Amino acid sequence: MTAPTQPRTIAVLGATGNQGNGVVRALLAKNSPDKVLFSVRAVTRDPDSPQAQRLLATYPEVCTSGHLQLVASDVYDRASTERTFSGAWGVFAVTNNRLPSFPGSNRMIETEEDLKHELSAGENIVAAAKECGVRHFVFSSLPGIAEASGGRFQSLFYTNVQWPQYCRRNKDGVFRFCPPVPGDKAADWVDPSYDIGVYAAAVFTPGPERTASEIYPILGPKIRLADFPAIFSTVRSQPAVFDPITLDDWGATVARTVGKGYEEDIRQMMEWIAVAPDGKICYGSMETWEDRSWEELGVRVSTFEEWVERARLDGP
Repeated sequence: MTAPTQPRTIAVLGATGNQGNGVVRALLAKNSPDKVLFSVRAVTRDPDSPQAQRLLATYPEVCTSGHLQLVASDVYDRASTERTFSGAWGVFAVTNNRLPSFPGSNRMIETEEDLKHELSAGENIVAAAKECGVRHFVFSSLPGIAEASGGRFQSLFYTNVQWPQYCRRNKDGVFRFCPPVPGDKAADWVDPSYDIGVYAAAVFTPGPERTASEIYPILGPKIRLADFPAIFSTVRSQPAVFDPITLDDWGATVARTVGKGYEEDIRQMMEWIAVAPDGKICYGSMETWEDRSWEELGVRVSTFEEWVERARLDGP
């Protein structure tokens, strides 16, 4: 496919967050002094936040050239989202699992019904992209646990499993991997802050003619959970152990962090991970042959070793 003569503008939602920040980085990495493929419209609710200002400070030269712009927008406001998407060739879309902030809000998910705020955001995003004639729409999502489990679990939303979030540093300096899943279970692996950006940039590069309607699972080869500490210790030369917590403990931890409404969701997620078919990928929702990422995009998920080298895990 012939490369575009003008940079394509990509609106990146959640640009200051975990996934969006990585997408901004990966898109800008596609540019070179001789050829600018993408201009990035970094979308955030609060352009004055410390995260937004850090994003701008990371790419001062790109900001000066105009190929990175910070845009304030609210995905819960259809008109605001349409203004944001106006003139954009592509959109990277992701919804936030936290409730939108407003005066007096504690942003906690108290009931399963509260989780539906993501549906409202998603409907606005899709409708705005259609109204604005966006050529290439990339949506970061997850498989449904009800369908993947054949109806055994009925969690309203299937929360992403990011195994690094189960790594904690004890007071004695030992890193503890503590997911509430048996150690002999092999699980999918991904670093969402890095790998999702790599895949999104790869999808945007050839254009919708080659990647329209495709589903790409952003997951690496499965790793036994009990093997994470040994890999970690080899790379970092620091002690680590596998010491899982209970489902009750993990559910309570999540409830304290994001709200009681997530407790049942996270329990069902972990129960499914423990019994998901070993021969399938993407949390038991896809056959291995369905993953065409390498053949069609030329990308693979980074390894756990690479994540350990990138990660900053010096705190508790």
